[in-house]
Amino acid sequence: MKDSISGNVSNLFCGVWRIAQGRRGSQYGAIGQDGALVLCSCRRTIEATLVIILALYSVAPAALGQTKEMTRIRIANPGPSLSYFPVYVALKKDLFKKYGIDAEFVQMTSGPTSVAALMNREIDYTTLLGPSAGAAVNGAPIKIICFTSVKLQHSIIARPEIHSVKELSGKKIGVGRLRDLTWYEVQFLIKKYDLQNTTIVAGGQNQRNLQAVQAGALDAAVISVPLDIKAEEMGLRRLIRMGEILPIPQVGLAASEDKIRKNRDEVIRVLKATIEGLGYIKSNRQDVVEIISKWINLTPAQAEKAFASVEDTFSRDCIPTAEQANAYLPMLKVTTEAKEDIAPATVFSFSLAEAAAKELSKK
Repeated sequence: MKDSISGNVSNLFCGVWRIAQGRRGSQYGAIGQDGALVLCSCRRTIEATLVIILALYSVAPAALGQTKEMTRIRIANPGPSLSYFPVYVALKKDLFKKYGIDAEFVQMTSGPTSVAALMNREIDYTTLLGPSAGAAVNGAPIKIICFTSVKLQHSIIARPEIHSVKELSGKKIGVGRLRDLTWYEVQFLIKKYDLQNTTIVAGGQNQRNLQAVQAGALDAAVISVPLDIKAEEMGLRRLIRMGEILPIPQVGLAASEDKIRKNRDEVIRVLKATIEGLGYIKSNRQDVVEIISKWINLTPAQAEKAFASVEDTFSRDCIPTAEQANAYLPMLKVTTEAKEDIAPATVFSFSLAEAAAKELSKK
């Protein structure tokens, strides 16, 4: 079909050219005194027609659908979360497609499963950074290539009769799992506020911990956005936002070293889309709130509150500051029980994010 249309354009060009050549001769010369004027007008019309045909011929491949083949990728995530929201925005607003990427989200709630899938090339990228970074510390060829959220999006939610962090001495605080990020946050809290006889309870999912606080089985818990907003609506109390006291990046993208080495161009395009997703969030508040409302099933008012609580947590260009990166490594040492300090190169590879940001800055 494409070859047929291209051939017709070519034939039309040749036909008009033959007409132009033929009409330069005696047919119009016989008109006499006004002939020169008629010939001039005709030739101009034909020349204009030829220009149009040439223009159509030059764009015919694109018009006929001969576009560059899309690169398909799969991104693992634990379910809707504002921590990697810029990646979702890049998907929702077709920013991946802008860079020739056909992205698919794959939900994986298990960290070990996502690491295995990354190593087996069943997925290309993952937003589950905790398990990925832990695997990297233990020798797996995986690197964090981007941070979308460079401040924690967690809060300490407590029962209404508890008014301050200091009152958590002797209380039970819920976390996700022992030696995960939320566990580390509570350990930090205990040291910073000198809490005594505080018990850490690994309750699993956010929703389960929140229900335990509401029922009185827990006194407080580490709760993420937007569940913390719903907690306040239930009458529970927010004691502190962890991002205000602990400067640790939270979530972004990780990839295998093999992917980074062999598919440099693809990785840069993925990061460009993510960086543009970050930019879109900062400059399109109303649309962003609508996206959050639909994606996480919140009312418009809840979505507005959720965005307001996290808008200062997002990175500018996927790259953490030195302070943020350095704060991440001690957390990783404690949660992985590493015996020695962890070198940044063991976990991080931001060179392609830097390349993507540099290319975008030139536009």
